[in-house]
Amino acid sequence: MRFFYKLGSALALSFSLGLMGCQSSQETVDLLVTNATVYTVDSAFSKVEAFAVRDGRFVAVGKTSDLQGRYQAAQTVDARGQFIYPGFYDAHCHFYRYALGLRAANLVGAASWAETVGRLVRHRQQQPGAAWLTGRGWDQNDWPGQRFPTKDTLDVLFPDVPVLLARVDGHAAVANQKALDLAGITARTPISGGVIGRDA
Repeated sequence: MRFFYKLGSALALSFSLGLMGCQSSQETVDLLVTNATVYTVDSAFSKVEAFAVRDGRFVAVGKTSDLQGRYQAAQTVDARGQFIYPGFYDAHCHFYRYALGLRAANLVGAASWAETVGRLVRHRQQQPGAAWLTGRGWDQNDWPGQRFPTKDTLDVLFPDVPVLLARVDGHAAVANQKALDLAGITARTPISGGVIGRDA
């Protein structure tokens, strides 16, 4: 009987030591996310179930069972099948619009409508043969009174060339009469989804 007791104790001790050995072989990480649908955006655009993070960096991706066996985490998150994507970077360029903008008057930072018009006059002197006179960047909030501009001054200075000046955000513009005539816009033209300031 004592033999079996000693044998049982020895086996239990061996099993405990074996478990301790398994636990000590696991790497420590800060975060382990499991049971997810992770889009890795690697060269093959593969999807995985889990990932481990240490010091703010991914140290492994793979199956939930594999990573649970390899890593001991300070924090574990069960994603319950939810989708996980890498950070999105909206890095793009409206190339055609950018090219057009290189030929437009820079009106950013103009402190008044008078300064805006002055920049436009100088721009016209640099491009005397341009079919259209365009500019972008004015902001009436930077001007005394903060009122939207009207076309009157543009009609006087540029009666024969169409002028279109876009606001800094691109959601408003001021045009002279020549541009309005070419666009077929009159005092009674209805506008869907926008507003025409008349006699503003």
